[in-house]
Amino acid sequence: METTKTYADYPAWKDFQAYYPEEFRITDQSKPNEEYWEWDEYSVHLDRYVPKENNKKVKILLIHGGGGNGRLMAPMGVVLSGLGYECVAPDMPGFGLTKIKKPNSYNTWVELVSALVDKEIEKDGKEIILCGISLGGMLAYHAACINKKIKGIMVSSLADTTDPKVQIQLSKNDMIGKTGAKTLSAMKSLTDNIKVPIKLTTKMWAMANDPSFVKKLKKDKVGSGSWVYLKFLRTLFEAKPTIEPEDFNNCPLFFFQPEKDFIIPWEISEPFYNRLACDKEMMFLENCGHIPMEKPGVFQLKDKALAFIHKIEKIK
Repeated sequence: METTKTYADYPAWKDFQAYYPEEFRITDQSKPNEEYWEWDEYSVHLDRYVPKENNKKVKILLIHGGGGNGRLMAPMGVVLSGLGYECVAPDMPGFGLTKIKKPNSYNTWVELVSALVDKEIEKDGKEIILCGISLGGMLAYHAACINKKIKGIMVSSLADTTDPKVQIQLSKNDMIGKTGAKTLSAMKSLTDNIKVPIKLTTKMWAMANDPSFVKKLKKDKVGSGSWVYLKFLRTLFEAKPTIEPEDFNNCPLFFFQPEKDFIIPWEISEPFYNRLACDKEMMFLENCGHIPMEKPGVFQLKDKALAFIHKIEKIK
């Protein structure tokens, strides 16, 4: 399996930088280190943001969603590492530079995040917080259900993908939303091995609220312009957490809802959030779309995320 590709070979991410506030952009000084981690059958690509003085006791894992990749999490990596916190952003199998040999499932994503937590703790003993955007939000929750070493989760969505209403909301159109999950389940022996463009399955137009940014996203061959196995979508629609929210008390949760998110609006996440038994808090990000980048919401996220991290640091 080839492990030599870097984001220098796929420079679409450079076109995104101008859309972010200046302190959230990758520069020569804030550019992440790239590495590969051999896990299971995968060579997992990691972006690692290392602060100049790397002496904090907390590390943040940045978890992307469907149609994204680790490099799309750069704004959080840049700003948090600038505040002294090491951040690690994996490319989940099927996206980014992580290569796969066979159709992968959503369960693989959950197991990978949990294994990465263990790896990073073993490396330096730092406590781990997960930060998940889009489907990475529920992914962070699923991982926290199986790995009690996770000290906190910060997420922008808690979309229960087993809920038919959520399936319709996430899908490109109502027909796909109403029939897709049942069809994939009934025909999995025929469909699991098929790959389709991710843009044919979801509301790609709503990934961001600036049409020119969305246009650039669609050209990213290792992100929103990539293809996905139908097995991944099937298992995503079947994914149940190992701990129901009423029983979840493994770690605190900070929920941030982009105010103008048209893929996963608040009413999609609210039912699951309200059921959570853990210490939790939420806020709306003013003027932000699905991928938070707009002012003032992105600065509100920075301030509140830092406060949440400080709270975790004080927990013994």
